[in-house]
Amino acid sequence: MSESIVHSSVFTEIVNRRRSDGLFDFAYGEYLATKNFFTEISLLQEKITIGAKFVLSTGQEVDPETTGGMLAIQLFMEAIDSLRMAASGLAKAGLSAEKTLWKNL
Repeated sequence: MSESIVHSSVFTEIVNRRRSDGLFDFAYGEYLATKNFFTEISLLQEKITIGAKFVLSTGQEVDPETTGGMLAIQLFMEAIDSLRMAASGLAKAGLSAEKTLWKNL
């Protein structure tokens, strides 16, 4: 037998408490992705200005003085920007779905 979901204030309180803990909060997820992006960019900028070999957060060692090293840095920056954009898109989609859901209750 299938059970029906009962919408009660207790259920709503549990859901809202989980969201306020940061576990299911779309906006907070977007904030974390953006913060991580700018932290990585700042670290890269600092390491590039030094000019010595360094290790990316992926574990790859790069030399910013070589063409291959700069290419690796560019690909890394594009990858973390793509992650930020994906998190932002998911957050916007989740917030839109949540807004629609609450409208229809």
